[in-house]
Formats: sequence, structure tokens, C-alpha cells
Amino acid sequence: MIYMSSLVIPANAENAGTEGTKPWMNTKLSAEERTELLLDAMTMEQKIQQIAISRFNENDKGDPVVIKRGGTSKYMNGEFAPQGTLPGCEFQDTGRQIKGIEELGIPTVRMTNGGTGVKGGSCHNDPLATGLPSTPGLAATFDHELNYEAGRILGEETRAFAHHVFLGPGMNLIRHPYGGRNYEYFSEDPYLTGTLAIEQTKGIQDQGVQVQLKHMAGNEQETERWTMGVQVPSQAMNELYMLPFEMTVRDADPASVMCSFPDVNGTYACDSSELLQDALRKNWGFDGYVMSDRRAIHDTVAAIKAGTNVELDWAPQYYTQEKIQEALDSGAVTEDDIDNLLRPRYIKMIEFGHMDEPFDKFMPEIVDPMANGATARKMAEEGSVLLKNDNGFLPLDGEPKSIALIGIETFAGAAKMSPRSVRDDNDYVVTPYTVTPQEGLENVIKELGYNTKVTYNNGSDPKAAAKLAAESDVVLLMVGDNPHETVDRETLGFPALNLKSGVAEQEPLIDAVMEANPENTVVVLKTSGTSIMPWLDKVPAVLQAWYPGMEDGNAVANLLYGKVNPSGKLPMTFGATEREAAFATEKQYPGTRQDTGKVGGPGPYGDGKSDQLIAQYTEGLEMGYRWYEANNVKPVFPFGYGLSYTTFEYGDLKVKKVRETGKGGKGALSGLDVSFTVTNTGDVAGKEAAQVYLTLPDEAGQPTKRLVNFEKVDLEPGESQRVTVRINHADSNHPFSYFVPEEPDNLANWADGEWATVDGKYRVHVGGSSADTPLEKDVPLNFKLDKENGKGNN
Repeated sequence: MIYMSSLVIPANAENAGTEGTKPWMNTKLSAEERTELLLDAMTMEQKIQQIAISRFNENDKGDPVVIKRGGTSKYMNGEFAPQGTLPGCEFQDTGRQIKGIEELGIPTVRMTNGGTGVKGGSCHNDPLATGLPSTPGLAATFDHELNYEAGRILGEETRAFAHHVFLGPGMNLIRHPYGGRNYEYFSEDPYLTGTLAIEQTKGIQDQGVQVQLKHMAGNEQETERWTMGVQVPSQAMNELYMLPFEMTVRDADPASVMCSFPDVNGTYACDSSELLQDALRKNWGFDGYVMSDRRAIHDTVAAIKAGTNVELDWAPQYYTQEKIQEALDSGAVTEDDIDNLLRPRYIKMIEFGHMDEPFDKFMPEIVDPMANGATARKMAEEGSVLLKNDNGFLPLDGEPKSIALIGIETFAGAAKMSPRSVRDDNDYVVTPYTVTPQEGLENVIKELGYNTKVTYNNGSDPKAAAKLAAESDVVLLMVGDNPHETVDRETLGFPALNLKSGVAEQEPLIDAVMEANPENTVVVLKTSGTSIMPWLDKVPAVLQAWYPGMEDGNAVANLLYGKVNPSGKLPMTFGATEREAAFATEKQYPGTRQDTGKVGGPGPYGDGKSDQLIAQYTEGLEMGYRWYEANNVKPVFPFGYGLSYTTFEYGDLKVKKVRETGKGGKGALSGLDVSFTVTNTGDVAGKEAAQVYLTLPDEAGQPTKRLVNFEKVDLEPGESQRVTVRINHADSNHPFSYFVPEEPDNLANWADGEWATVDGKYRVHVGGSSADTPLEKDVPLNFKLDKENGKGNN
């Protein structure tokens, strides 16, 4: 029998220290003081146990769970008897717990997987939770408050599930449309990603739940994710891929960060001092802790020295008692190194109240599922992007008497939520309810008093679907993709899905409908991002709905019927071909094999025969809209694009220099105030996400302009609103600056360098997308900064 210690919280934590038995439980002391007292009281064996995940059975009943596996999975084995630390918590084989220590009063810490709903935690029985839209859909809202609300819901429901840490948000950039987990990430743009991740992080942590930003860094693909490597130029690494993490660390104070799988510029992320010491801690001042992704550590000593505070796995493989004791005995690591791993995590536990407040029962009563569902619907509505609407085909009205709802069950027969497993027939968040597309359509048709019949066809017989399409006044064709963890998309088309009911084909269905009644067909896309649409010119309207979540049916129907005016904007560029931009060559994605001396091939340990797969980010800064603009290539739909049922006009751009208030009058230049007017020139109320871009002087070597701010305005017909946004030189996204590597040709030293700001002509752009900025103004700027406040710290 494997003994698992129980969770014990002192009955009177504040007075515990006065008794002299556990002085670190005295809440009158600072978190730092309490942590030092605790570390002094711990044995080395206890310290080693506390730096690794140790799944165990927290239930209060049932038989012991026996795990017996062979081969490379033998380390997962064990017999797990119920310990009673969280009644009703069924044993979870992929549990994410750090087991508490009874005699020291250290509670067990539970973590739940991130994404757009609470699922995949330390208990097998997932809670009822809100199924939010996929993260690109949340990003497409261009709305700060809605993303804070997403965080609030995720944090609240994590707390109700008696879990302490939320593993998210995911902040890798959507470098290419094939990414198997792009539905977990915000955008191709680092500023949009960072800004909205800051909001989600604040929303989660305001509920008393720790955030764990992931996956830092270079985790832009799933193909051979455990063994593959990335080679990213230093400037691109700092200005693009690391920037969202830097912004969130600086502005939202996240408790923790997850280091990623890839070999980043020659060193695996979780073993990399360049990543976890130089960039994260030294350059940004991060004071939290780092946990590895599952099986992402490759070297015990390197990971300890780099500062990977916790090893995530079924059971430790590198942070074992034996391996660490061996490293201690040899002098490769010291007890101070081990203390350095524990210190920030304990400080965060104390700061969040997790050392003192019992998380010993589920609390579903603190969640209002209907209110959270209504908020999820609003997110799905405001994140959906109207891509095409010829001759005002949408919104629908009461004139059509018959609607053909066509599409395979995944996209047209059920609410489409973000995948949460590695199968085509995916697991999803366990929601209190869902709204199917047909239910949503019938709800709004009834509410508006129309006499329209909706008939659903699941596409299993394309001929029957085509017949229904031909006989119907309007066709709603709902199609999508189905990427998932560990597997990148194989096509930018619409794949066949292996469902429990059999193989469900989409392309033959699309062809049949396009042959039957294209002129009356609205295509609703439920995808993770870019799709190739050879039929685009045939149909009058296309709505990108992403994975709308549990309120899919209501949200999409409200948009189609104009009950809600679309206001989403694309958080990534929709290109025209299977190979272009940062995915133009195999060398860029998924990479080519190189003899690096490291294991390659699929699976956590490779296949024993392949060289390592290396993805080379040869495009540098020319990723996403930057590539299309720099190379004068017109995409199908640009970044930031989205139509409305009304129209907007921009005007009266004013750019004012902002100076620090100093003694004796004007201080140093600190930024810009950008002011402009947005007018609703149409006949219905609508929202517009106004975007502000900045082009740096030529000396900065940037390929094109960059997004530096945005604001969403809500306008009645004929209404105008004056918008002013401030762009500060000191902002965490370095809006006026560029990164100068210390050694540009030495990828291993990618974190060393400084942010520089050049004097010269800056151009401000304002408009409704990256490709449509009707307001532009050149401004000469001269940031006279002293060394302390300048290049290294702006």
C-alpha cells in the first residue's frame, strides 16, 4: 500500500506560531518570513517530495486503485487507496496534485487544466462548468471586459471545484493555421494576445486562484512536440513570441508559468537558464514559480539550476529522491538550490491564502450557471466575425419560410465546444446545458414571431442534403475543423471526422450543397482559424463563429437574425493557400530533421531512430499580418477585419505628445495620446473595434506597422464618439521600441540584449483592420531618456 498523507489545516492558523510548534503558520508574519521558517523546519526528503506532482486518491470511499503498466510507463505504477482529503474526488490517473505534508500543515495543492472551461483537474469526476467560446473567439471580441469576465468565470469555477491553480491561459502565438492547439491561443499578434491574457489573468486571480501562463516558449505546433526543436532569431523571440508572456508577467503578476516541451534555440525549455533565469526572472522580474509541462524536463541538474520549481508528470522521473540526492552528494546542486525551488511557490500559496484556507470540499453553490451561461453567449456573439455579406443577405427576416440546416452532427447538430482530448470524437467541458443550432434558430424565430420551418440534415447522404438545400429558401451550412492536442491539422479544408457513429465526411457535403443552392447559402464556420474556401465567391454570406461553446445555438441564431449585430474582428490573417507566410516552407513548418545529437521522432521519448525535427522561424518578424504587408500580398481576410450590419466612418485624427510632469515645467517625452472620432453611418446600432497601429522609423528595421492599442465603441445610428487612447513609452509591450540582440548570430544567447528607441518619424495608423487604416499621421519623436530609464527598461 502506498501511503498518502492527509490534508490538515490548523484550526487556528494565526495563533499556531505562539505555541511554538509551527511558527510558519503565524499569519501575522509576512509571506517571506513564514516561508523561511517553514524551509528551516523541513527535511531534505520532505523538500524533494514537494517539488514534484504526486497524484493520489483523495476520495473518502471506494477500493484502492491499482495502476500497472509496462515499458517506459512503469514509473506510473502504484496502488492508490482512498485518503479522504477531498470527499467525492474520484481518483484521476493524470492528477495534478502536490501532496501535502500533515505534520507541517502544508496542504495539498490541486491544479486543473486550462482552456475555456474547468475540466481535467485532480479529480476524475469533472464538475459542471461553463463552456466558453474557444480562445480565438474570445480574442476576436477585442473586448477587455469580456476577457476579464472569462477569467472571472474560470477562476470562480476552479475555486468551486476545490482547486488552487488554473493551468492557463495559453499564450503561444498562432504562427500558422495548422497548430493543433490554436483554439487555446488568442492571436497571431503579441499585443492582442498579451493585452487580453492580462485581463483573463486578473479575472482568475481575483477569485483567489493562481494562474499558470503556458506554454513558455516556442510551443507553436503539436507535431512531435515532446522531442522537436525550434530555432527562433533573437529579435523575433523577444518582440513576438516572448512578448505576451512579458506583458502579462509585468502587468498582471501571475503566480506561475509553465515551461514548454520544445528544444528552444538549443536547450529544452524546462532545462533552459536562458529562458527561465535570464528572460523570465532577470529581465522581467518574475517572482512566482515555474512548472514543467508533462514530461518536459530532460535533465535533473539543468532543470533545477534553470529554476523549474515543479516537475509535472504522473510521478517524478527527474525530481526523484534518488536523482536529487545523487546530485546533492556530488555537489552538482546544493540545498540552497532546492530551497530556491520551494520558496516562490510557498510565498504564492501564503499570499493567495492557500496555506491557511481549507480547500476540503466542493462548493458548487458559489457558481450561478445561468448567469455564467448568459455571459458565455455574449462572448460568442461578440467574438463571431462576419466575413462576407453580399447585398445585405444577412440578417435574415421572416420572409423565408423554410431553412435547411445542414452539417455533420459535430458542427450543425450539437453545440460546438473547444476540444479537451486527443480524439476526433472529443471530450468537452461538462456543461449544465447546451443549445444546439436548431434549438437556437427555433428560439429566435419564435421570439420574433416568424413562421419559418427549420429542417436539419446531418450530411450523411450528400444527395439528400442537396435535395433539401434545393427545396429550401435559405441554407445554413455549418462546417468546421477538429484539431486537438498532440496532432496538428492535416488540411486547411474541412476534414472527415471519425465519430462514434462512423466516418463523417464534409467536403462531399459542401460540394453537393454548392451545386444545389449556393446563391441562398450562408456558411457558418466553426474552426480554429484559417480555412481554404474555394467556394467563397459562390455564396452571399459567411460567418466565422469559431467554437462558440455551450450557447452556440442561441449566439449564432441571434447573429444570423440581427438580434445581435456582429462586431468580432479576426485575431489572425486568413490566407489563400496551404503554404504561405510563416508556413511557406517545410523548413518553417513542421520543420526538417537535423542531426543535433538529441532524440527525435514522435512520442515522449522519440522513436529511437529519427533525427530531431527542427522548425526554423526563418521569417523572423514577418509573421501574420506583418508578412502580408511586408511582401505586398493581399490575404483573403486581413488581421483585425470584420463586417457589421451597419457601417462606420473614422475621422479627425489628432496626435498629442505626452510628457512626464517634472520640476520646472515640461518633462521628458513619455508617449502619445491618439484621438479620433468614430461615427455609425448606418441604420442600426453596432459596435466597432477601432485599432491603432504604429510604424517605427526605418532605423528600427521593422517589416511593417504593429498593433499598439484598440478600443471597442458601441454606437447608435448616426452617433459619433470621440476616442482617445494613450500609448506610453514605458508600456510593457515596448510600443516605440525594438530589441537589439547582444549576439544576433548566437541563438543560444537569445535573451541577452536591450530594447532600443530611435529618434525620428513615427507614423500612427487608425482604422477597422490592419489593411484598412484611413487615418494616418506622421509624428517626429525624440525620446531623451537617461540610461536608467531608457534602453534596458522601457
